[in-house]
Amino acid sequence: MKLLLLALAIAALSLARAHISTRTVLQHENEFVARNPEWVQGSRADPSERVNFRLYLKQQNLDILSAEFDQRSNPRSPHYGHWLSIDEIRDIVSAPKKTRALVVEFLSHHGVEVIVDGGDVIKCTASVRAAEAVFDTTFVEFTHSAKNTRILRQIGSYSLPIRVAEHVQLISGLSAFPAPPKKSHFRDVTPDDNQNGKVVPYTIDTLYGIPSEGNVALNANSSVCLAEFQNDRSFAASDLTYFDSQNDLPATTVAHIVGPYQPSIPDAEATLDVQYGSSIAINASVWYWTVDGWMLEFAQDFFEADPVPFVVSMSWGWPEDQQCQITSCGGLTSQEYVERTNAEWQKIGLRGVTLLASSGDQGAPGDSNPYCTSTQEPLSTIFPGASPFVTSVGATMLVPPSDAERTEDGAAPPICSSYDCADPTWPEQVCSFPDALITTGGGFSDYSPRPSWQDKEVSAYLSGATGLPPSQYFNSSNRGFPDISALGHNYLIYLNSRWGIVDGTSCSSPVIGGMVALWNDWLLNNGYSTLGFINPLLYQMYEADNTNFKDITAGNNKCTEAKCCQYGFSASTGWDAATGLGAPVYSKMMTYIQNNPPGK
Repeated sequence: MKLLLLALAIAALSLARAHISTRTVLQHENEFVARNPEWVQGSRADPSERVNFRLYLKQQNLDILSAEFDQRSNPRSPHYGHWLSIDEIRDIVSAPKKTRALVVEFLSHHGVEVIVDGGDVIKCTASVRAAEAVFDTTFVEFTHSAKNTRILRQIGSYSLPIRVAEHVQLISGLSAFPAPPKKSHFRDVTPDDNQNGKVVPYTIDTLYGIPSEGNVALNANSSVCLAEFQNDRSFAASDLTYFDSQNDLPATTVAHIVGPYQPSIPDAEATLDVQYGSSIAINASVWYWTVDGWMLEFAQDFFEADPVPFVVSMSWGWPEDQQCQITSCGGLTSQEYVERTNAEWQKIGLRGVTLLASSGDQGAPGDSNPYCTSTQEPLSTIFPGASPFVTSVGATMLVPPSDAERTEDGAAPPICSSYDCADPTWPEQVCSFPDALITTGGGFSDYSPRPSWQDKEVSAYLSGATGLPPSQYFNSSNRGFPDISALGHNYLIYLNSRWGIVDGTSCSSPVIGGMVALWNDWLLNNGYSTLGFINPLLYQMYEADNTNFKDITAGNNKCTEAKCCQYGFSASTGWDAATGLGAPVYSKMMTYIQNNPPGK
């Protein structure tokens, strides 16, 4: 009897070892459980409930993808503006057909429904029973202690058979918890508020020279998209209507809403984005796009969609080296996650889409060092704002002179009769705490080498700037950011039927997005293609005539949202790691684009 039991035990152990040896463990423990104590673990999930997840397959020909992206985005290339179709881009990077067939057959065998086979990603839905079998894991219920909302997530490890895992780079949708809401820089304001200089669309148009006869889009394909992440709640159409009326703007209709939308609980982030993204490019088709995940999920969904808007503003970001804290990296490092997402940005750019991202609101210290406590890494970067495949947008502010008085402007909209609107003739400098609620981000990427299109200007800054942080705290040979800046302080928005003030690079990014939509409008009306990735254009435009930009030379980004630190970057003549090339001179930039359009 003992010998029989021993033989059974040995056989069971052998089977377990054989099971382990034929699978690759992609995650040993779900670290998000410990990081999110507000989510209380409950019972094991009902086997019949549904879960959604994505398998990102290893891509091919990334060198070819980059080469195509570079030449089609470069105004000096004969291929400039000759964008590719979805299928043409898929043909470059997709996993081999045999690989995809193997993965899909494995999933289908276990009862998983494949929703999308995108060539380099497979989007799936499955019962808990099927998902547990596929990944050799366990799903349980979690309930939020304050909101009483419920989600399903796996616990412990998960794995795939070796023959499948060797083709998979990343899995999302199994482990990560919803991130806490983005910090709001909104404060209520009344007409007797003693802080001068409220910014409204009229302020922006006047400051940057956007002519009243040139800020109305005429082409049906002119578009601007405001992207939100982590299941951001929404804007209210009634707030937008009242905002428009008080700013002498035609009523805006958001034509396309993609993703979760809850108009009954609007928040400051989405409200700001929609009210200012739409007001700079009047009559452009406005898109509002939300995703309950992070950058990679958004990029994949966007690339697969058709049609799409031609300009996207992303007022979100997180330190490059902490991406795996805000989203599940499925066994990848933060650097690998960034690199995969950068490939997705290139795919989107090859469709003729302009991507803009905020440079951050915590200055050069960044979200990794908000209270200036780190002595080992006093500076941090941001993603996607430090990506070389998006246009990084910083923030400035208008500074009223000490003797500034309120002046009447007959052309100003009704809102300026109730609130002190900023005088566009005031000096413009780096947006920084404590005068503002935020400090504009800027610096050098942790991971991405400096692109050739910015090499001349960044090299000049590094050789001539004074007061740079010690060299061990940033990689000066990497991508410098931001690329361009615009006002990011004292924006008036209308939220939940009341006026309030907002600060942030969340203000400046949609404003630049609106300008790009207007440039695209002229191009489309005249038979040209859209601008797509605009960074090579911006730097060549600066090199041709630096007065295409308003140089910002005062201020620095040593502070965060809470206090001022020892290290950061100062504004200076030319490009700098606080404001980039400077603020736009709209009409001169429009003229340059008209004289150097992308191909028909």
